[in-house]
Amino acid sequence: MAGINKKVLDEAFNGFEKVIYDKTRKMLIKWCWDLVRASVKMRLEDPKAHNFTGNLLNSIVVCLYEDGVPRSAYYAAEEGNVRSAIMHKMTDRKKPYFFSKGDYDGKTSSFHASVHTDGGWGIDDARAFFNSFRPEGRNSFDIVVAYTVEYANFVQMQRNTTGILEMQGYALKTGATFLQITNAA
Repeated sequence: MAGINKKVLDEAFNGFEKVIYDKTRKMLIKWCWDLVRASVKMRLEDPKAHNFTGNLLNSIVVCLYEDGVPRSAYYAAEEGNVRSAIMHKMTDRKKPYFFSKGDYDGKTSSFHASVHTDGGWGIDDARAFFNSFRPEGRNSFDIVVAYTVEYANFVQMQRNTTGILEMQGYALKTGATFLQITNAA
């Protein structure tokens, strides 16, 4: 009798755990898309930000991991307000880049890149990040927001215009609401 009760309890607990995981996963997916939209908005609405090629914006990704395994990725490049980058990533070289027909923001501009890149595309960096990064913790779920181009740190440190700090605050503020832990004030 005790063996039957244990089996019934184990099956019930496993079923309950699956329901909780499925419900949590659905809420986290909604939150991931919200984080993508917010990260794009924070970058685009910063009055000091300037998008020369669009690769920084296209490199933003929100990754969802379940038990340390990549579950899904949400790319800024797939968000409705983000156009594809207009050219490959700029890299350090002796002469500046000129945008006489207009850069990503539609302005005539030039830029002397000082950070070495692979010359690829921001969306490719975002995809590569999702495929290679693994969270260190042993959490049931992890969400990682990443700005994946090589010069994202440079832009943040020099100009403070990536939106990553605002994104961190936004994630902390909205997390409990999306997980329905509490109502946001």
